[in-house]
Amino acid sequence: MRTVEDNYRWFCESLLKHAKLDGKMILDVGCGDGGLVRFIAKEYSPEYVVGVEPALSEYWDTEASEGSNWRVQYGNAYELEFTDNAFDLVVSLSTFEHISDVAKALAEIKRVLKPYGRFYTEFSPIWTSAAGHHFLRGKDRWWTEEHILAIPAWSHLFLSETEMKQQLIDTGTDDTLIKEMLNFIYHSDYVNRHSRAALSQLLLNSKMIIRYYEERVTFNRLGFTTVTGDNTSELTDEIKLYIERSKYSVSDLGVAGMRVCLEKYESF
Repeated sequence: MRTVEDNYRWFCESLLKHAKLDGKMILDVGCGDGGLVRFIAKEYSPEYVVGVEPALSEYWDTEASEGSNWRVQYGNAYELEFTDNAFDLVVSLSTFEHISDVAKALAEIKRVLKPYGRFYTEFSPIWTSAAGHHFLRGKDRWWTEEHILAIPAWSHLFLSETEMKQQLIDTGTDDTLIKEMLNFIYHSDYVNRHSRAALSQLLLNSKMIIRYYEERVTFNRLGFTTVTGDNTSELTDEIKLYIERSKYSVSDLGVAGMRVCLEKYESF
């Protein structure tokens, strides 16, 4: 099984195709417990790495900390407490599916980037993907296939809360878990509920140059959980019909995540 450090290494290997780390001032937006910040500081030679996270103690059960070439602090993407043109590179891993006001976050990232500085991000699962409800991560459950598979593919997009409850009862899901699932899917603000189409448009409207854009495609709830995740299509004609009656587009359904590199152009 891939470790958290493996994920950081995989992310950095992808990042290095689009931006340099050595000698750079780097900001990690939505840094979680600061693992990626410390990994970059240790494995590469940045000038300095700063991570900001609004839920350090609330969700990650940690506090602000620092080392010789890195710092993790409280902060959010909407009000970055840094001067204009402060960073060569901004990174963000598994964060932008949680940010409600993506446009505001992108504007702040653009502000703190130096001219020709770059922003690189990877995130999934997007709301309109098969498991976009995100009921699969928590302090004591990470990529739990049992929980993913209990919720029918894309059902969070077209089932009412009452219909979902009955679906979960019919599959024999534990009552306590059903309550948690329903609260998470229909009432939590943990994910932003943006469609793939909406996110793409927000990136286009960022007033930054799109240097790289890749969509991670899978029509399976488990297709994004591991490198070799199941990619057998779960998209049926019945689901297509449900989606066509909703506010979403069938073309959104296969995009589980995005890899994006944006560049701040000097005169923008």
